[in-house]
Amino acid sequence: MTMSIIFSSIFYVASGQGMNDDSYRLAGGLVLLNIGILGVGSVLSYWLARITLRPIEKTLDQQDQYIADASHELRTPLASTLLSNEVALKNRGLTLPQARAIIEGNVKDMQELSVLSEGLLQESENQSSALKFAAVDTRNVIQWSIEKLEAIANEKHAIIKNDTVSIMAVTDADVLHRALVILIENAIKYSPAQSTITVTSYRDHHGVAIVVTDQGVGIDTDDLGNIFERFYRADHTRAQVAGYGLGLSIAKKSLEKIDGKMSVKSTVGTGSEFTITLPNRNETPVQQIS
Repeated sequence: MTMSIIFSSIFYVASGQGMNDDSYRLAGGLVLLNIGILGVGSVLSYWLARITLRPIEKTLDQQDQYIADASHELRTPLASTLLSNEVALKNRGLTLPQARAIIEGNVKDMQELSVLSEGLLQESENQSSALKFAAVDTRNVIQWSIEKLEAIANEKHAIIKNDTVSIMAVTDADVLHRALVILIENAIKYSPAQSTITVTSYRDHHGVAIVVTDQGVGIDTDDLGNIFERFYRADHTRAQVAGYGLGLSIAKKSLEKIDGKMSVKSTVGTGSEFTITLPNRNETPVQQIS
């Protein structure tokens, strides 16, 4: 606006008009032109400002929603523990079996809090950790992830089959490992006892694909679009398996940091198939996996 006024003034002076009707018309025209520029510039400035601020507003809204969801999930076990303890304190005839039951309930609530806090901490670490790209054998990373979960699988008498092939990929092995642990652990949790979880891999023109297939409860079609959202859990799974719905969200966001993608196919009552796709990259020195 300042530049427009300066140029208009220079143009008026350079026109050499004296104090006559033409000069008044010229001055009036320049004033109207500057008012028009002010109006158009204000609208454009507002529009550009809204476009610029939109991602920031979206991030702040997501942060507020995240805090609200986390607070809600934290409040539930805390309220349960507080209420049971208050009732116990008021009960002067509390027996030993009753006290034991209350303590067992408190331990369960604390375990739930521990799981939730661990998930929140893991998500925070994923957001702040630096990436380390290197050429890795994906089969070694997969085997590393399976070995970490063997004890959990043994408790359910489940079998984890590593039917993958040796494929080199340039990626961050730690990020891939964490995502695989979440997927395989979920497959174990949502599958019946003595079931089989199978991990396969292949390479195509899209990149390297790692597929985790289970024989679990499956996911309803209406829920497939929401399972990667924080704290989302399908209604039919809440009563069957404990959890807070953070795992898949953490895995997906971790993979996005290394340009990876995650997709899912599922049939209720049959099982689910989660696929991790890593992009093709130029090779770099091999990273050793311990």
